[in-house]
Amino acid sequence: MRGIVRGVLAALVALAVSGVAWGAELPPPRMEGGMGLFEAFKKRASVPGGDFPTGKLELEELSTILWAASGLNRGERGWTVPMARGLAPYCKVYVAEDVGIFLYDWRTHSLKEISKENVRAKVGAQSFVKMAPCILIVVADGEGLAEFDEPDRAEFANVAAGAMTQDIYLAAAALGVGTRYIHSMRVDEIQRALGLPEGDRPICLMMLGK
Repeated sequence: MRGIVRGVLAALVALAVSGVAWGAELPPPRMEGGMGLFEAFKKRASVPGGDFPTGKLELEELSTILWAASGLNRGERGWTVPMARGLAPYCKVYVAEDVGIFLYDWRTHSLKEISKENVRAKVGAQSFVKMAPCILIVVADGEGLAEFDEPDRAEFANVAAGAMTQDIYLAAAALGVGTRYIHSMRVDEIQRALGLPEGDRPICLMMLGK
């Protein structure tokens, strides 16, 4: 009997650590205490691909990192990253884990399931990308960028993605989570797996692990 109880408890712990396996609602992000900003700057780094950690994030850690990337930090129209013309975030963040693909919704601070497919081994051009237990995929939102003239859309999206990835780096450093920016992607595979509409464009990946 004790063995069965231990097995059930182990399974519950595994689900909790796996992050998004619990469902769409995310716990509140951490907004107070912790590491100071300048200490986070000192620790901000890209983990070498071959040595990337394979431990899964806790749900609270993923929640805080997603919030840092593009969450609300003041009222209903204030974000952790700057957006031109005061527009809502025009870059989206997808989460790829072994349990599937999810889209981060900054409005409700929740995750929307896109697919149950495990695409971690398919999205990066480098073989080591698949080592990451969690991969964030930053995508330019064609609909959100429609207000800009066509020649300017890529520039605005890239600037926003840069701010978002730097926030991810700093939040990861403060939480003791390993991360790495990846530019070389399999764009066609990402577009297929995420079901991206015409006008949406993958910009980069961020590997996450402990």
